[in-house]
Amino acid sequence: MNYNFNTNLKDVRIQNLLKLAKLKISREKWNSAYFLYQKIISIDSSCQEAHQKIQELSKTNKEQIDYSDESRLFKINNAVVKPIEIKSNHEWMGGVCFPENMPGVFRHRRSGKLVGKNEPIYIDRPEIVDNSKEVNVIDNSKNQTYSSNFYQGTYIYAGPLYLHFGHILTESIHRIWAFNPKLHDGLVFALVVGSNSASFNPPQWLIQILKIFNISLEKCIFVIDNCTFKNLIIPEPGSELSVGVKEWYCSYLERLQQRILEMTNQLRKEKQDLKLFFGRSHILLRGGVAGEKYLENFLLNEGYVSIQPENYNILEQLSYLISAKKIIFVEGSAIYLLEFLSYLEADIVCIPRRGNNVNFSPHIYNKCSNYIIAGGVDNAMRLGAYNTKDAPYSISIAKNPFQIVKSLRNHNFAILENWREDDFLAQENSDIMSYINRGSNFLKNQNQVYCLALKEKYLKMRTTLNSTSITTTVESQDVKTRDGRLNRLGTINKSSRYLEIGVSEGHTFNAINIKSKVAVDPKFQFNTGEYTTENINFFEITSDDFFRHHARKYAPFDLIYLDGLHTFEQSFRDFCASIGCSHLKTIWLIDDTFPGSYAQAQSSHQRCISLKKVSSEKNKSWMGDVFKVVAAIHDFFPQYSFAHFPNHGQTVVWHKWRENFMPKWNSLEVISRLEYSDFVELQSSLFNREPYEEIFELIKKDFI
Repeated sequence: MNYNFNTNLKDVRIQNLLKLAKLKISREKWNSAYFLYQKIISIDSSCQEAHQKIQELSKTNKEQIDYSDESRLFKINNAVVKPIEIKSNHEWMGGVCFPENMPGVFRHRRSGKLVGKNEPIYIDRPEIVDNSKEVNVIDNSKNQTYSSNFYQGTYIYAGPLYLHFGHILTESIHRIWAFNPKLHDGLVFALVVGSNSASFNPPQWLIQILKIFNISLEKCIFVIDNCTFKNLIIPEPGSELSVGVKEWYCSYLERLQQRILEMTNQLRKEKQDLKLFFGRSHILLRGGVAGEKYLENFLLNEGYVSIQPENYNILEQLSYLISAKKIIFVEGSAIYLLEFLSYLEADIVCIPRRGNNVNFSPHIYNKCSNYIIAGGVDNAMRLGAYNTKDAPYSISIAKNPFQIVKSLRNHNFAILENWREDDFLAQENSDIMSYINRGSNFLKNQNQVYCLALKEKYLKMRTTLNSTSITTTVESQDVKTRDGRLNRLGTINKSSRYLEIGVSEGHTFNAINIKSKVAVDPKFQFNTGEYTTENINFFEITSDDFFRHHARKYAPFDLIYLDGLHTFEQSFRDFCASIGCSHLKTIWLIDDTFPGSYAQAQSSHQRCISLKKVSSEKNKSWMGDVFKVVAAIHDFFPQYSFAHFPNHGQTVVWHKWRENFMPKWNSLEVISRLEYSDFVELQSSLFNREPYEEIFELIKKDFI
């Protein structure tokens, strides 16, 4: 049916609604009801108020009114469809050339909240054509994929096709619900200019998306030149970008999700209660959050699986999502796979990249158990963007990184036990410099000043933020980091000389607040020249060489941190050698004395990796068999007391004779053969962990 309505009938809308709600639908009265309903939706562009009033009135009259899917379809005869050109003001020229009486609900639009308005913002610009004129038909195959001619038959308009993963999932699949291969000849997509060419080939991921809807590529027409369709049906989209899913569309998504469950049955068999991280560190220069890699490493150690969508087909990605219990994602298109699904039994957290992060929430919050934005949208700040299409996208920073950490902890997404803000900021700075250097390679000489300005902007911005929100870490968190514990121990004996064996990237060493420091490592993973002073020395040698040739030159150390090679033999030798560099109030902290699994407790790093592959253990830690050092101190050094910190587990040692000394093994050879199972059995005795403050107070008491 084709109706033309007078748009001045707005004043009689309520009257029509009342008539329609009271009308008992029967076969003979359907035409009247349908006519009234078409009047209503032609006047009310959003349809929301009309639907609401109809539902309220139908409940009052205790009648269930079914208007059929026809109410969500708009038909145009001799419809012209053009490729889409995106203008500078984000208006989309092209697509369907629609008549004046087409209700707004069928048009391409987004939420007005993006620009501070309540009404919808229409992206498509009206281009009125006279659809009543007859068109000369050129005899082309109606199933031809690319044509600038006339198509006989009946087609469903699927919407714009902008070759961007997120936009296709939010703006190009939600009209497909109306397609019926028995009734319709094909689907029509209006291709966005710039992503099309005479030899346009859909990417594989788009073909996979269509397959989920059980639609073959042969049924699709991608408009790259003006086309005319004898009969074109425009469905109401079941979901709209920044608006989210509509209530009536949920039942369709439930059926689609059931189909996906069947298609992913085999893929999901080995995936249960997963924790997923959708990050952007691998595409940081295409829009990411600086410092993200530091967070990602912590999450991987806590059992999260890092998903880079490019490495999986669509069904594989969906199988991971459906199997997840917790999902953390850095604001980006990967999460829009939820557009296929009705609901997930998962908690989801978004790490925002933009302060106007309003696009994502409507598409997620009602589809999962719990949805939060880590740190809040106000915590995200976009640093800048290069003004050239060939240069990197914009990059963002978190004003207060600890707010993200706090959100993840408070909502039980992660523990992040050894999080250090200084280390995060070091990664952030590295990412910013990479971004700036990459941009320098793209920009011409006259624009190099932009790079310098961006660097200055970042440094100034971070300096300002540092003075306000950056250092808001709660004091109680200090002892939950390695350097926090060491600095606290240093205050107990008023340390002025510090020795660290096994320094690697220097995160702990450089954060120790002690005047004189010595670092020993066979291969430092940072530029030691930036930190070397008269009182801070670096020895890039083995610990054996240090104790053999250099240790005697130094006065006894007050605080010694042992984090060298993770084997019993080397760690025990380091401890024994360091005794010669100590005094009666020296305190030791020995790392890696609490392996978290059988694989982590292997003396061989390679064997640790091999076992983790077999067991599918995600935690990358290797602690070796350092735990045996505790047994050796217990049996052969009664003059030293020791205690174990909670959580990660480290052993602190100080000079204090233990009462009731009694060797347990009395043999280093027997101790060297201890297994992980022995460590587990000794958890309540030799390896009993104690609260931080109790250990600090105990050492203070012994040093009085």
